[in-house]
Amino acid sequence: MSLAVPLSPAAESDPPSSLEAVSPRSIIEADSEPSDGAESCNTSTKSVNQSIFDFIRENGRTYHRYQAGSYMFPNDQLENERLDLQYEIIKVLFKGRNFYAPLKDPKKIMDIGTGTGKWAIEMGNQFPNCEVTGTDLSPIQPEWVPNNVKFVIDDANEEDWMIAPNSHDYIHTRILLGSFEDFRDIIKKSFRYLKPGGFMESQEYMPTVYCDDGTMDSSYAFAEWTATQDKAAMILGRPLRIANKLKRWYEQAGFVDVHEEIYKLPVNSWPKDPQFKMLGRFTESNLLDGLQAFSLQMFQKGLGWTKDEIEVYLVHVRKAISDRNVHAYHKIYVVWGRKPEEGEASTS
Repeated sequence: MSLAVPLSPAAESDPPSSLEAVSPRSIIEADSEPSDGAESCNTSTKSVNQSIFDFIRENGRTYHRYQAGSYMFPNDQLENERLDLQYEIIKVLFKGRNFYAPLKDPKKIMDIGTGTGKWAIEMGNQFPNCEVTGTDLSPIQPEWVPNNVKFVIDDANEEDWMIAPNSHDYIHTRILLGSFEDFRDIIKKSFRYLKPGGFMESQEYMPTVYCDDGTMDSSYAFAEWTATQDKAAMILGRPLRIANKLKRWYEQAGFVDVHEEIYKLPVNSWPKDPQFKMLGRFTESNLLDGLQAFSLQMFQKGLGWTKDEIEVYLVHVRKAISDRNVHAYHKIYVVWGRKPEEGEASTS
């Protein structure tokens, strides 16, 4: 539903150079102070009817009704607040920019898996003459949005996205690991629906836990949890480790001028640098708030664990996430590419 609100268009300014991305080979200096200096983080067009809002209740959480089971994470208020925090973390990590593709005057933008819709709304404000459509399985987006923004309950797994081929200037995805059996299919479909010269961009989280200075050993419970989650995801046919493959998949699908940027995101507030410390502090909160959501259906359906077994297991994982003696981080990948103009050779 799209309703007008008196929002001022965001000021357009030149985004920072992509060279400002934090190289995965660069070093984040650890803070030598044992204390954090702050309190620790403890803690549609398709059949839009009332049944879609009748969410499935399981393990004290709610899950989407439309195409039930295809997305394994909750859609309740707790998760929505976590998604909004995650959005702000990524925004700061990217130095305020929402996209990397060289967009000039887009007329049609699609956001696949829009979640709470914050990215789509900001893009609608930045490009007031552009039609921005966010698609998702859950109707959790706000009703009051800019006139040029709309949200549609739809499943990107469907072969027909109910839009015309060669119709969009830009298609965007963000943190959709574990959402699809094969993300290459989403890339291929996006290629089909983009105009010649249009761009696709994916901003994706790599779940592998990294460490540059030897402070993470084989007993680190958060890394062990990551491996366990990955095992469950593979059993369920929902791969998580897709970020580092996106550039190759884009090129195989036919995109040209494919670029990749990689950022480091600390697991907690271990860095000395004030901005990284802040990012780590919020990331710690985001991980702690989301750990149950990331585990429940994955471990129950993939590994046959009970809820009680999961909760007991997560106690040590939470402690590990908050351990500032381990200088762990994740990588965030940004990949974008252009659909060739008619007559232009592709890379596929």
